[in-house]
Amino acid sequence: MSEPQKQIAVTAGDFKMFFKALANSYSDIFFIHKTFCGVLLLVLTLINYNAGFSGIFAVFSAYLTARFLGHHKQFIEAGYYAYNALLVGLAIGFVFKISFLSLLMLGMAGALTYFITLVTANIFLNLFNLQVLSIPFIIVSSLVYLSASSFTNLYVISLYTPMYSLDLGIFPYWFSGYLKSLGAIMFMPNEISGLLIALLLLYYSRVLFFLSLAGFLTGMTIYGFFTGSVVAASQDISSFNYILIAMAIGGIFTIPSLNSTLIALIGVAVSTLISSAGHVFWSQYGLPIFTLPFTLVTLSLIYTFYLLNYPNRTVFFIGNPEQNLDYFIANKSRYVATPYALSMPFSGNWYVWQGFDDMWTHQGLYKYAYDFVIADDNGKTYANQGNYLNEYYCYGQDILSPVNGKVVRVVNYLPDNIIGSIDTINPWGNEIIIQDDRGFYVRLAHLAAESIIVFEGQAVSVGTALAKCGNSGNSPQPHLHIQIQSSTFPTAPTMPFIFVNYAQSGHFITHGLPEKNLSVCACAFNLFYDQVTNFVLDDVYHYQVYKNNRQVDDFSFTVKMSATLYTYFETTKGRLYFGKQYGNYYCYSIEGDDPYLKLIYLALSTIPVSYTGHYDWTDTINNSSLLDKPRQFISSLLNTINHEWINTQARYYFAKDTLVKGQIRNSFFDIQLDTEVELDPVLKFKEIRVGDYRLVNTGNESLETNDEVKDVLSNE
Repeated sequence: MSEPQKQIAVTAGDFKMFFKALANSYSDIFFIHKTFCGVLLLVLTLINYNAGFSGIFAVFSAYLTARFLGHHKQFIEAGYYAYNALLVGLAIGFVFKISFLSLLMLGMAGALTYFITLVTANIFLNLFNLQVLSIPFIIVSSLVYLSASSFTNLYVISLYTPMYSLDLGIFPYWFSGYLKSLGAIMFMPNEISGLLIALLLLYYSRVLFFLSLAGFLTGMTIYGFFTGSVVAASQDISSFNYILIAMAIGGIFTIPSLNSTLIALIGVAVSTLISSAGHVFWSQYGLPIFTLPFTLVTLSLIYTFYLLNYPNRTVFFIGNPEQNLDYFIANKSRYVATPYALSMPFSGNWYVWQGFDDMWTHQGLYKYAYDFVIADDNGKTYANQGNYLNEYYCYGQDILSPVNGKVVRVVNYLPDNIIGSIDTINPWGNEIIIQDDRGFYVRLAHLAAESIIVFEGQAVSVGTALAKCGNSGNSPQPHLHIQIQSSTFPTAPTMPFIFVNYAQSGHFITHGLPEKNLSVCACAFNLFYDQVTNFVLDDVYHYQVYKNNRQVDDFSFTVKMSATLYTYFETTKGRLYFGKQYGNYYCYSIEGDDPYLKLIYLALSTIPVSYTGHYDWTDTINNSSLLDKPRQFISSLLNTINHEWINTQARYYFAKDTLVKGQIRNSFFDIQLDTEVELDPVLKFKEIRVGDYRLVNTGNESLETNDEVKDVLSNE
């Protein structure tokens, strides 16, 4: 077979991929990420078989074009390729019945939609970091409708009058208009189609259903006020734009909340101006307005969110709005959200003497800095009378690198001040400036004279010994000053930052700002906890499941990695994503509905890389991992109003160096679970206990072992 023939050869796998793209294209129109929902919508469109089959044929044409050009996998993965072609096909089938001429037009329109989608999607992504939404559909459908007006033979052969006999006539005018507008999104502007879609929305997401109804009512009312008839406005099927705007802005591209709902309805209100102007302009050419208001308003608001760094914008799409909300609440402050993160520049227990924007020298442009000393139980920083440098507990203590980077400035020759005097000419005293690998600069100042043991140009890593704590520069007593700045200039303004992996007031803290006038302990990296949370790809872990000490099941998971380089535990029922940040192990999120993956998540949502002894640590985890379906519904409903109302907290501690105990608590529903995890260097999570359940590791299979077994068998 020649190379061109190989390119156009269609296999059974292609038909499977095409069907997946087709089904998802239907559900993607309503922001539903469920294949079976797409199948139901596909069947629904076949009520009007001309429109239904036209939509299928247009997607098939676009897919064949992508397949011919070797772009078929991307066609499947990026839903906008398929749903734009689908909408174009439905638009053509809504006007023209199936015939040779209409099929020819559908084939050309499907291919054209693919080309325009490919171009516009890349332009919008690269220039604005935006999705293309339905721009290709608007362009191609407008071109088709305009060109078709001169195709007289097409009108003679294929033009037909769609039947609208699917109205029940029992609903109030506003709800009837809502249903027709909802159906019009699929070019099925009737009550029965709209009712079925509304029920599907209600099943998939109560938030999307509510937003669709609220968006329609808001747009209909405002448009009706301007035109003088709310009843007439309710029957304008282009009101589906209000529905799409409300769902997209209030439930998809932002985290559901009262604020996001209000913003969505403001977007709907603004879109009435576009709808009115569009009707006037487009009607001159005999064109419907299509999804122009939805596209313009939605893209404008999404880009506004990006420019303003709107805190409630959706960054990770986990699933439906309720799942996005649950993930957002659990993870909004869970991870380090800034690159300006430092490890503690010392070991052992020190004391916060000055913090950000403090009352002495940390003011104005130089307010983002920390001063550390060592103090005794009474808060004193020195022994005896404190008249001599060596009486101060921190004087001469090792200072360590808080970052990975390169030393770019060293001052090492200035004398230490005697107690009671300062050096105002050289305010920083002996100092080291490190250029962090992430692009910023870290200054460590007031170091001891002739104590610096690194040189300019030297590469350093976290924990590298740099110097001794001293009393040089503008320093009334020995202490360590640390700050981040954007350049090496002596007067460069400071920048906000955080510290990672420290303990304070009996708690291990993954990241934050230590409190003033309290002891802070630098938590050292421990290789055991790093290794016990390292998993090799394709390794399989087997467990026996016990409930109340009686075996009830067996359970296995395989270590996998996604195309976006996220690692996860995979079973036939779901995935548990995990990873590390600044060494600490995190369970990120769960896909699917595997109860045993949920148990692992509850017992091990976070593990520090250091042994913190009697210190505990806390975490916020997804409500859905603990609550049953009715309680999940209540929590998502109430948290839409106020994100702080319902959350699930976890508290863990090392009962011994290989045993982590914890307690999961949801105070709103008064639910509490005790957890235990026994760690092992080979078995990793040797035994997991959550409530009445126990997962006992019965062995691991590595990819290497499996290959060795295969080799032995093949030799035999």
